[in-house]
Amino acid sequence: MSHRKNPTPADASYLPIVRLWILRALLRCDGLSRFLGDKRFLDLQVARALGYTDAAMQKYTEAWALRSLQRKLADMERQCPTVPSQGVLTTNIKRLAERLGLNAVEQDILHVTALQRLQPEFSEALDMCGDLSRASVGRLLAECLGHPLAAVQAALDDRGKLCRSALASLDHDNNYTYGRKVDMLAGLADDLTVEHENLLDLFASSLVRSARPQLTLDHFPHLAEDIQVLRSYLDIASRTNQRGVNVLVHGRPGTGKTEFVRALVAAVGAQLLEIPTEEPNGKPRAGRTRFDSFRFAQSLLAGTEQHVLLFDEIEDVFNDSGRSRRDESNSSGIKGWVNQLLERNAVPTFWVTNSLSTLDRAYRRRFDYVLHMDIPPASVRRRVIDQHLGSLPLAESWRQAVANHADMAPAVVERAVKVGTLVCDVLPELAPDRVLTRLMNNTLAALGESRLQAVNDEYPIQYRVELLNADCDLQRLQDGLARVGEGRLCLYGPPGTGKTAFGHHIAQALDRPLLVKRASDILSPYVGMAEKNIARMFDEARAEGAVLLLDEADSLLRDRQGAQRSWEVTQVNEMLTQMEGFRGIFIASTNLMDSLDSAAMRRFDARIRLGYLAPAQAWLMFGELAASLTLVAPGSLEREVAALQVLAPGDFAQVARLSRLDRPVDARELLTRLRQACDVKREPARRSIGFMA
Repeated sequence: MSHRKNPTPADASYLPIVRLWILRALLRCDGLSRFLGDKRFLDLQVARALGYTDAAMQKYTEAWALRSLQRKLADMERQCPTVPSQGVLTTNIKRLAERLGLNAVEQDILHVTALQRLQPEFSEALDMCGDLSRASVGRLLAECLGHPLAAVQAALDDRGKLCRSALASLDHDNNYTYGRKVDMLAGLADDLTVEHENLLDLFASSLVRSARPQLTLDHFPHLAEDIQVLRSYLDIASRTNQRGVNVLVHGRPGTGKTEFVRALVAAVGAQLLEIPTEEPNGKPRAGRTRFDSFRFAQSLLAGTEQHVLLFDEIEDVFNDSGRSRRDESNSSGIKGWVNQLLERNAVPTFWVTNSLSTLDRAYRRRFDYVLHMDIPPASVRRRVIDQHLGSLPLAESWRQAVANHADMAPAVVERAVKVGTLVCDVLPELAPDRVLTRLMNNTLAALGESRLQAVNDEYPIQYRVELLNADCDLQRLQDGLARVGEGRLCLYGPPGTGKTAFGHHIAQALDRPLLVKRASDILSPYVGMAEKNIARMFDEARAEGAVLLLDEADSLLRDRQGAQRSWEVTQVNEMLTQMEGFRGIFIASTNLMDSLDSAAMRRFDARIRLGYLAPAQAWLMFGELAASLTLVAPGSLEREVAALQVLAPGDFAQVARLSRLDRPVDARELLTRLRQACDVKREPARRSIGFMA
């Protein structure tokens, strides 16, 4: 257990040495002009810290004050006070000095700088020396501490241990009073007044132990190759004490970047420590302050047991705003030396960001490993969903629909479940799926992502391959896909003929996950974004081993000869490139076969036309639908059903949905509804299959 002991003027153990430093600063470093007034001391708090009582100050004259100060200094010099050997501050500075190899001069500079921040009277006294240049800071410290000027200047050098570890450093650009001219690691002065058995825990302002991971590496199967490389690299770097080990992890918010780092470091048996993003009082930490903490952590942990650092949210650190050093921005001159720091840091570090746009290309090149983490594949999302949902009474179809949502980041699920579980416990009459759907959709909308659609568990028509009117043997095609494991298919034909359903059937028959995309999921008003979405779509299918089903493929494979804008060509080019390199099962469906680019047509292994139902298929489906509604289908209706030449499986599904709301009285009314579904179609029966008016 720790407790804080702040040195104060009343603390007898620190008072003698502080008085000596104040007197030396006033009398030897031009502080008297700001301390001695015509009729009284200009700072009564400093005067009382020097031992002057109110009664003694009643006889004040400037000459008396000067003689009194000189006598006090002479007395203190004879007494020769030193820094307390048993104080908390002294003990911690000694422990820090042993760890970092600080010499006596560097330790004394830390004492002066820490006490200047802890004791207002001492701070005021040093301010009386006025604005200081680099040279005058050295002279002030040399006079106060009694060390040779050369030794003090060496301790303050940028190449010295104080500066390299960010414990203390000088502002190079401006002349300020001591407290602003001599910079100290944020929070260090207070940290040094805390008693603690573990030196590492002493510096909670600059370094905190990372939380235990809630996931394991088994939750990241889509990163298996990256995990293998990173585990080996961290192991080798640890055993060989290799310097400059830096890993950059970037990706969209909520994709589990921080949790992945925690799981990886735990798996290699190292201790993960984090550079905090906020102060102990809860206020956010400025970028420059966090980078100083990183430099300190590197010095503190170098050569110790196996440690790894995590520097999260690096945007505010590497985004050099160009403002002055005094404004709490990251203006510590990192552009001048950060590249070298990344090449020689002693402790392996993971740097995490949501966006690479704030990171200069010169920095990106210096990371040993760059890992992009996007929304995980559907199979991984499903595992995360099941873990968070636990035993909540949610239908399988709803769980799978959430997993299939391409933008459903793990963090979205976690926060929705956190709120939804509490709400449903208090209001058990609420349906959990509706509550969670609303919560997820609110977050998705705020992120600019598509909403989770309602799930319909009751699909009225049972899907069977024999009810598709294809121009090839679909069963033989399915067997070939199972045997080879890859293929590129183009399904075309009128709407409702079962093109999309065939993709679902193939995934289920081959026991593979299904990734469904529509052109609306890919296209974007921003130039270049559609191409990124195309690449992401194929990457996700590849990582998951999924059957990739692209609806409305004509929007992305349109003939380039008719393109009017350059981005229309680049989108098609990206699609063709990705198709060529994809070694999985890709199924594209379209109602507009004529509009597809000729190069795209050559890349499909098979082009399959799905037409309207043959008479026998139509009659079979009619009988099954009538039976599901407990209606009798007389044979006399078979000829009339056969006459509906543009009847498709989708028409039966539409009529079945209507029948749940308005049940037909007999099979004749059911036929009438199918006839009406055919009548509203734009395509005349005599037109060729696959074309629309």
